[in-house]
Amino acid sequence: MNAKNRAGGAARAVRPAFATLLALLAALLVLHAAGLALFTSGFLLQRVELAPRAACAPDAPADVPAPPAGAAVGDAEALRAWDTRLEHGACTFPPRFRKAVVWIIDALRYDFLVPPTNASLADPYIHGHLRAPHEAATRQPSHAFLAHFPADAPTTTLQRLKGLTTGSLPTFIEAGANFGGAGRVAEDNWIAQFRTRVLRERGLDANASTGAGMAFVGDDTWDMVFSSLFDDGRSWAYSSFNVEDLDTVDAGVEEHMLREMQRADTSLVIAHSLGVDHVGHRFGPAHPRMVPKLAQMDALVRRVMDQLDDDTLFVLLGDHGMDATGDHGGDSELEVGAGLFLYAKRGLLRGASAAPLDVEAVQGKDAFAPFAPLDGTHRSVPQIDLVPTLALLLGVPIPFNNLGTVIPELFGTHGDELLRALRMNARQVHTYLAKYAEHATDLAAFRTELDALWYDALRLDAAYADLAHGAAARLAAPRRAEAARLAAQAYAAYTRRAVHHARSVWAQFADAKIAAGLVVLGGAVLVTYLLWRAAAYGAGELSVVELGRALHPYVVMGTAVGTALAVLCAAASRVMPLALSAWDAVLFFPALGMELGLAVGAVARRVPRRASTAPIATAAAVVLLGVHAASFASNSFTMWEDRITLALLGAVLLARAVVGYSAPTTRLQQQMPLLALGALVLVRIAATSRVCREEQAPYCTPSFYARTARADGRFADNPAYAYAGPATNSPWMSAVAYVVALVVPNLLYRMLSTSQSQHGTATTFLTWVLRPSMMIGAAYWLADWAHGLDTIDDTTRAWLLALKQCAGLSDIVLVGVLGAAFWLWAPLPISARHQLERVSILGFGNSFGSAMVLLVALIFALLFLLAQPTGQVALALCFLAIVVLAELGDNERDTQLIRTALVREAAGGNVAPQPVLPTLLESVTLALLGWVAFFATGHQATFSAIQWRVAFVGFTTVTYPWSPLWVVLNAFGPLVVLPAFGVVLLTLWNVAPHRSRSDEAPAPPMTLAASLLRATTGFLLAHAVLALSAAAFACFFRRHLMLFKIWVPRFMTGALALLLADLAVLLAVGAAWRISGKVHRIFATRFT
Repeated sequence: MNAKNRAGGAARAVRPAFATLLALLAALLVLHAAGLALFTSGFLLQRVELAPRAACAPDAPADVPAPPAGAAVGDAEALRAWDTRLEHGACTFPPRFRKAVVWIIDALRYDFLVPPTNASLADPYIHGHLRAPHEAATRQPSHAFLAHFPADAPTTTLQRLKGLTTGSLPTFIEAGANFGGAGRVAEDNWIAQFRTRVLRERGLDANASTGAGMAFVGDDTWDMVFSSLFDDGRSWAYSSFNVEDLDTVDAGVEEHMLREMQRADTSLVIAHSLGVDHVGHRFGPAHPRMVPKLAQMDALVRRVMDQLDDDTLFVLLGDHGMDATGDHGGDSELEVGAGLFLYAKRGLLRGASAAPLDVEAVQGKDAFAPFAPLDGTHRSVPQIDLVPTLALLLGVPIPFNNLGTVIPELFGTHGDELLRALRMNARQVHTYLAKYAEHATDLAAFRTELDALWYDALRLDAAYADLAHGAAARLAAPRRAEAARLAAQAYAAYTRRAVHHARSVWAQFADAKIAAGLVVLGGAVLVTYLLWRAAAYGAGELSVVELGRALHPYVVMGTAVGTALAVLCAAASRVMPLALSAWDAVLFFPALGMELGLAVGAVARRVPRRASTAPIATAAAVVLLGVHAASFASNSFTMWEDRITLALLGAVLLARAVVGYSAPTTRLQQQMPLLALGALVLVRIAATSRVCREEQAPYCTPSFYARTARADGRFADNPAYAYAGPATNSPWMSAVAYVVALVVPNLLYRMLSTSQSQHGTATTFLTWVLRPSMMIGAAYWLADWAHGLDTIDDTTRAWLLALKQCAGLSDIVLVGVLGAAFWLWAPLPISARHQLERVSILGFGNSFGSAMVLLVALIFALLFLLAQPTGQVALALCFLAIVVLAELGDNERDTQLIRTALVREAAGGNVAPQPVLPTLLESVTLALLGWVAFFATGHQATFSAIQWRVAFVGFTTVTYPWSPLWVVLNAFGPLVVLPAFGVVLLTLWNVAPHRSRSDEAPAPPMTLAASLLRATTGFLLAHAVLALSAAAFACFFRRHLMLFKIWVPRFMTGALALLLADLAVLLAVGAAWRISGKVHRIFATRFT
């Protein structure tokens, strides 16, 4: 058969088997996606957003009316009448300030504003540089207010802006809107209320696009969510994701904010600077680059305060804080610990107070809270409390959805003003909760308690009103003041309790969708297991093509029935309310029908032959997978998953080493334990690299970044606090990464040489693609480290930035373009050796595996660039462990073949030979290795562990789609992409093609597709079980205090890992198809 005929027959010889295999794997992807979509839509619901806007009649009475008789003593009928009478009162004050300047310094942590009283706590990079707010609060207490300003998690910018403008609480799933362009605020907010007031006062139409004098400059997130609230031509938005740029946004804020403040028609200026946040993301807070940035902010604060007029309120705040690595997103103390500063030239407070306001009596013990980087307790104001406070200070109604409570210090020094403020505040919250109850039942369990608090506040307010309207009101001034104080405390207790309960049960859960999602996910696990099992059975030669033909009618029938049910459900939903929407039905019923079809087809299939299935290895894999999945039943085990996965992987490798001693040949007895122990050593060294969750304190020591422990040992209760140095990469690890870049290609060459596959294209690839790529990847992060040094001048820094970006882009081109093209079109890494009348083909025995390992190395090279130096070293060790495990798996299959041959020989040759397929234990081992690699490369199942800086590899700004892709590959490449290709590698390793001896006697077809189905479904089964377990336990603990801190992030990580594993497996099998085509063209090998 000539080469042309072989090329023409490739479609017939290769395509059916691999197309069927890809179709089966794609079906699993569809099932997983449907199940996760259903569960997520039911579990991670956004809260109900109510559309009404707060409003009250212009002539609404400002003073409290006289109460009905009996209200002051708690008569129920009188209290209801009193409630109705108060409902029509004023909803705001006359404006105390007619203009405002609101400046958000992104990630402005509270201790950036307040110097520590204990010198041992002082950090020279953080403290004492932004001094103006603390100085003003100390020297002019009646003009300034400074407080700890804790945010509600998730501490991402979009959620914080919603909370700071609407007074509502965020939900966890909304964090994704930060990066998808979603998240426009449709709820009532104080900015919209303020614009309405200004336009009305200026005699302009309520929909006018100019004339309100409202300007914005800074983070473009504002432009995304509030684009219509600022005047045309007075908005300057800057990209918020370019963390490499520390100064452009701040320069723009300085220019436009100061200029807008000086314009006579300006009513509101909102500025949002990003430099502090970008320094934190880029270098961490405790870094020399933070000092000039905080000093720049201090100078600008002083300029703003100097330029204020008497009618302008200045608000300086942080939307969130940052942890010790400069990241945010979670709910650790440093991430939520922002700062707040209010200042007015003519004074914040009106009148004089007869006695100091007892804030703790009004707001409870939460009014003061400790903050770990500082000594003692500090005035603490939840971020949502700013919303009703600003609304009343600016003379606009409190936004309808607000759950915050006014800051009492700003209203407690002028007669009964605090009571009036809290009365309006509590009335608005009460109205909102009543309206919310019409749309959701979240707070129904607390209705009795909240009603009791509400009517108690009304009773005390009636007692105050009796004194205010009494004939001897002036003579009863002390009693009246005491009554006002008690009523104010009662209203504050009501609003505080309401927000407390809202935080505890804010998200709704759609039980029907959750159940549907769990059913589909559980069905997908069953189907994956049945496909894994079916791969070991086959008519004749374990034909995947025949398996596909057998399953096809069942799948078609099941999907058709499911589609028909979905159509009926969708039609019924138009005439009656159903638990599942039409879209949910379209997801659920066809998916369930497909699962039933696959399951019935796989079980009903009758086959005469079965491959060797290694029941002991299968049992061990089930135990490993069961222990890992069951660990999600405990929040402690879930928090320590990084150590649990390492222990499980270590246990299985030790077990495989011990089993290796029972191999039937001396060579295998020596080689198998060494390979297993070698893999164990590699992963143990890799696992020394780690980042720590906040909850792992004080038993975790992070090692991923270059930091030094505090000499005084402060903050030992939290590993993130116990390290005060900059969150930058270590130059020593960059040097180690260089060594790794030199050594890994040599080691790979040695591994290939065992099968004589190191010749030809393998040598070219290792020399001209892998080694240069790894060296450039190490150079990129070394340049990144040097670029952050504070000892270099701006010219050198600019050159280093250009060098870094050039290195990143050239490496991407080398790997993604040149390397990929080389692998696709280069011949197999085999060569011919001519000896007299014989021709030997070197590398023939590993024709498949040698080509696949080059592709795995190519993917590793890209991930190596996207990993930071410590992660590069850990990733390289895990990559070598994958290759070692491929060799170990081949030895284990050789052992099984030898034992089968011995059994046949003992039986006189009457036992038919059985194919040996990859075991479930091999696939589960690689899945575990993926989790170890995930944690070793600096990740955890938390928002704050996301390494955003890799988004700029090769680019100076956020570049779509590459920047998000780099972040995803940085996190999930070690977890699922590299192991998925590793699973295909271990299947192909040391597999020789079936070579036809002559045109008349073609070789029997290879069952490679069945082996790939067996290995890949085992890998997907591991991830599907973990995703199902994470979803089930997140559902079970959905009212647990730690739900959104522990189980939801773990579910989201597992869900993304499962979907990306599906995609990676499809790509890896596609690569195996490509290799098989090359093999067919050379050896005329057929596949079934």
